[in-house]
Amino acid sequence: MRSYHWPPVLPVLALILMPFLPFVNTTGLWLGMPRMLVWGAFWCLMFTPALLLAERMMRASGEEDER
Repeated sequence: MRSYHWPPVLPVLALILMPFLPFVNTTGLWLGMPRMLVWGAFWCLMFTPALLLAERMMRASGEEDER
């Protein structure tokens, strides 16, 4: 696995593990919304910067697709 594949792994793992994390999968509210909704929305938004970082790392390594 190349180094530029690693940044998107964190948001993906956070979303996959969301139902199993006890502090997320409980009753209660964060910011007036259910915890799972806030957690999922946050990590979906963090996926975009992770992909941007991966793209910049890919360009720096010189492995960009030339078309």
